[in-house]
This record gives sequence, C-alpha cells and structure tokens, in this order.
Amino acid sequence: MDLEKKFLKAQSDFSLIHPGDKIVVGFSGGSDSVVLTHLLLKFKNYLKLSDIILVHINHMLRGIDSEEDENFSVYFARKNHLKIEVRRFDVKAIAQKEKRSVEEVARELRYQVFKEVKNSYDADKIATAHHMSDLAETMVMWFIQGNKNGMKGFKPIDKDIIRPLYYVLKEEIEDYAKKKRIDYRVDVSNFTTDFLRNKVRIEVLPVLKSINPSLEKSLQIMSRFMFIDDEFFDKKVEELLKEYIKKDFLDLDKVEDPALLYRLLQLWVYNKTNVYMSYSTLLEVLKVIKKGGSKRVYISKEYLLEKEYNKIFIKTVKGSEKKEYEYKFRIGDTFYVEDAGIVINSYIAKKVDQNKLKNEKNMVCFDIPDLMEDETFVIRNRRKGDRFVPFGRSSEKKLKDVMVDLKIPKSMRESIPLLVFRDKILWIVGYKRSAHYPVSDKSSKLVCFEVKEV
Repeated sequence: MDLEKKFLKAQSDFSLIHPGDKIVVGFSGGSDSVVLTHLLLKFKNYLKLSDIILVHINHMLRGIDSEEDENFSVYFARKNHLKIEVRRFDVKAIAQKEKRSVEEVARELRYQVFKEVKNSYDADKIATAHHMSDLAETMVMWFIQGNKNGMKGFKPIDKDIIRPLYYVLKEEIEDYAKKKRIDYRVDVSNFTTDFLRNKVRIEVLPVLKSINPSLEKSLQIMSRFMFIDDEFFDKKVEELLKEYIKKDFLDLDKVEDPALLYRLLQLWVYNKTNVYMSYSTLLEVLKVIKKGGSKRVYISKEYLLEKEYNKIFIKTVKGSEKKEYEYKFRIGDTFYVEDAGIVINSYIAKKVDQNKLKNEKNMVCFDIPDLMEDETFVIRNRRKGDRFVPFGRSSEKKLKDVMVDLKIPKSMRESIPLLVFRDKILWIVGYKRSAHYPVSDKSSKLVCFEVKEV
C-alpha cells in the first residue's frame, strides 16, 4: 500500500477530519511535516477542508540552521497560499532556568502554541506529523525508562489532536518526498546520539528490527490494545473516584482487584495531596495491603498512607506519632524487622572483598576481635541524643545532621533501622557504616550483616 493510500486509510479508520474542518498543522519544515501538508493540500477538496494554518516554532537551538528552517517554512506557506504563524523561544535558556530537559520544554511549548493558534483561528483540529516509526521510537524509549504510561505511545486521534501519518513509516515519507521532488529541511541534530530518542532510533531500533522486521507494525498493534485496556480501567476508576473523592479513606473490601486498586490509589492520593505516587511506591503500598495489621508507607515528606484493618487513610507526617522499636539478637541470627520491612542476616566471615564492601549499601562487616559469644546486638530506630561517627572521621556528629548529609527525607528518619553494639551506632542500615571496628587486610574474623527488603 502506497503512502497516499495509508494516509486515506487512517482518515477512513479513525475519522480524523470532518467536512468543513479548519486544521492547524505543526510545521517544522522537515520531511514529515512537509509531506503531511502536501497531502492535506492534495486531498483538501476530497476531505472538504475549509482551511489549513501552519505553525512553525523556532526553538533557537541550532543558530543559523534554525533561522533557515524558519525562512523555509515562511516561503513554503507563501508559495502554497497558506497562513503561517511563527513563534520563537530560547528553549535552552528556559530549560536551564526551570531545571528541566530541553526536549520536555520544547514539547510543552509546541503544544501550548498549537492550542493558542487553534483558538485564535477558531480551528477544529491540530495535525501533527507523527508517524508509525515515531510511535515505535516512543514506545521503546519509554520502555527503557520504565514508564508504563509513556510505553503506550500515542493514538491516531486524541481529542483535538490528529496524526494522519499514523500508518506511515519514516522511510516511506522520505521516498515519497524524493519521488514527488518535494523540498524539505534536514535537521542534522537528528543524526547525533546526544538525545535518548536519537540513540533509540539510530542504535536500538535497527537491532530490534533485525529480529523482527515488522517491529513498527507489531508495536502499533500492541499500542492500540494497551490503550483499549487502559480506557476500560480508566472508566472503572473514574466511577470509583466519584465515590471516594470526598472521603478520607479507601475501603479495601470494595476494591480488591489490584489492577483497579493501584490506579484508584494513584488518582485518589493525587486529588487529595497533589502527590503523584511512582510505580515503585504503588508496589510498596500493594505489598503492605496484603499484610495483616496496621502498616504505614511514606509517600512524600508531608504525607503517608496508613492501613488499618481493611481501610487506607492519608495522614500528614507531622501529625503522625513516632513509634519506637527495638530488636535484640546474637550473631548467627536471621530475623524479620517488621517495622522496617527488612530481613537481617548476621554471620561470621573469615574474609570479604573490601572493594565490594565500599560500594555495598545492603551489607556491612566489622572487625570485633573481643566479641563474646553471648553478646547481643540491637536493631532500633533513632532516639533523642543519638550520635554517630561517620566512616573516615574520628569525631561524633549528631545523627540528625548525618541523616541530613545523606539526604534522607525527614519523613523517613524515624523509621530507618540502626545497628547498635555496646551503645554505639555501627550502621545506618542501607545508608552508611560508622568508623567503629574498621576492616583491614589483617582481619581474620569478621562480623557481617546483610539486609534484604521483603
């Protein structure tokens, strides 16, 4: 199927354009947007379009090349008797000021301008030149970063945004432009691997396509089913959210399915606190829900979720009571620290790899030559007046100051376990060992501790 037929098939399958529609086109001057505009012009009467308005954003990222892209876009519009709106933004400066990525800022500004122009012209749709190869790049890029929502990619139509090249591959666009002798601008920055998307396109996708030559098509089908699944769950969750939006708890007896529960939790908490829980936090909450009794999960510096019997409550950290805990044990014991959700394993070792220990956060060893058989160690949380001697120092510091140095959130400091021996804190578990009982090449009998989350 040739490119024009794919363009018309997308229109037929998804009803992207209606008779009388006025379309705003995101126009960079590159092959994708030029070919899209060419197709809209060619089939303008067939589609019964009332008007086409181009929007060009000069991101001011490539010096003279950006200027030439803008000039080309203005010339193209005049040549084809089209209106064009041009906007300039120093995207790099904005990104540095707001401490965000250039890609994120550029994308946000583009869609902001598209919507402004759409409103000013009283247009009906915004057309972007995203194609099937873009979809594959997007899905793989977000998969690499572990972003479930992003991994779905994009839809051929999303409210007022349409993507008429949804069925078209990048190489088909370039072949079409060559065949039709359509001029366009080439962005040389697309050929560097400085940006993740470029790295995926240039280095990752060719490897995947060597395994599955129909990769783009396979991912497109998967994307459509992922959207179908999520739309089903979204409707269910919206219904549940209406019931709980004014309540200060969730009833777990009424929402038992974890697929619904984690979605509801994320939206409910966001509406109540403006905290958007990460997937790792949601998994922790689901794990806590399965356990009996009362449990807490900190979701930010200000808020925690508390499970009490079959209900989940949102509570402020400041208003929550401090719970002290303490566990005594001897070397050789393996035990569960319920308050911290970890298992501690203790043992004697003759030798350890000291280089490994330097970078290991969940294992620590000490050289205690005068350790007696019946001596006990303690795992507890912090107490008023606790002090700590950081590794590499000889003087004590307030434990609070050490935790600040380690950038441990205030809301977590009361719950973090401490390993204590002979009234000395040996280890802020999972974060930092103390200077007490250092290990050396001459050490032959080491006392070691390993921690695992459960």
